Amino acid sequence: MGPLLDPERTTVEARTIDRPVALLSVDVETDYGSGLDEALSQTGRLLDLLARLGVPLTAFVEGQFFKRRRSLCRLLLDAGVDVQLHCYDHAEPGDTPASLRRGALALEDCCGRRAAGYRAHTYRLTHELYETLLELGFRWDSSLMRGVGQGRNRHRVFREGDYFLLGGRLFEFPVATWRGTPLPLNHAYRLLLKAPAEAGLWAVSGPGPLVAYNMHMTDLVRCASLARSPSRGLPRLLHRYMWATQGRDTLAALETLVTRLRRAGYEFLTTHALYERLAEHPHPAGRA
Repeated sequence: MGPLLDPERTTVEARTIDRPVALLSVDVETDYGSGLDEALSQTGRLLDLLARLGVPLTAFVEGQFFKRRRSLCRLLLDAGVDVQLHCYDHAEPGDTPASLRRGALALEDCCGRRAAGYRAHTYRLTHELYETLLELGFRWDSSLMRGVGQGRNRHRVFREGDYFLLGGRLFEFPVATWRGTPLPLNHAYRLLLKAPAEAGLWAVSGPGPLVAYNMHMTDLVRCASLARSPSRGLPRLLHRYMWATQGRDTLAALETLVTRLRRAGYEFLTTHALYERLAEHPHPAGRA
C-alpha cells in the first residue's frame, strides 16, 4: 500500500450542498475478512428493512464477488440497489492498481455496465489508486475518511467542504462525521459510542449537510465469524466491545437513525443518484 491521496499532487475543489442529503451504503464483503458468510448471508434482511422504510441503498461489492458470488450480486441488482465496486478481496491488505482493474472488469462482466463509484479497503484511498480510478473512467469515490479511524487522511485541504471535486473529474463523497468533530458517523462507530454518548452528540453537534453513512453486515447481524478472522489486537477488541451490549442484530438502531434523519429533513439518495444530480447541474461557485 502506498501513501494516501496527496492533494499537493492534484487539484482539490471543496464544495457544499444547500439541502441535507443522506447516502446509506453497505460494504459487501465476507465476515471480518474471514472468508465466512454467516452475517453476509443475511443481506436480504437489510434489503427488506430499507424497502419497508423506502430508503435507497448503495452497495460497494468486493470485486471477486462478481465472479464467485453472482447470486448475491443478482440479489442486490434485482432489489434496485446501486451496485458499485469495493476492493477486490478484503482478506488482502488493500487494493493495488492491478486488483482495482481486475475488480472493475469483473463488475462490468457481471452487471453489463462499467463501475462508476468505488470505496477503498478500510478507506485507504492511496494516490496510485486515485490515479487508476481516473485512468479507468470512474466518476466518483466514497473512501475519504476525515474522522478518527482506519485510513484517515489528515490533510488540511479536506477539513472544509461537504464533498470534493478531485483533478477536475472525480467526485469525492467523504464518509460522514459528526459536525465539528473528528468522530465518524457510521454504524460501527454509533455502536461503539453507545446510546447515551450518541444522544449527547445529537444534542450538541448533529450530522453535517451530507451524511455518507456506511455499514457492514457484521455491524448489523451478530455472528461467530470473528473467531476465524485474521483481525487481531485492537480491531478485534473493538468489535467485541461493539457487540457487548447488543442483541442478535442492530437493525433497530439503523431504523432509528433513518427516522431521525428523515425528521430533520434529509433526502435519501443513492450515491450515484447524488453524483448524477451534481454532475448535471454544476455550480461554479461551489454550491450544489
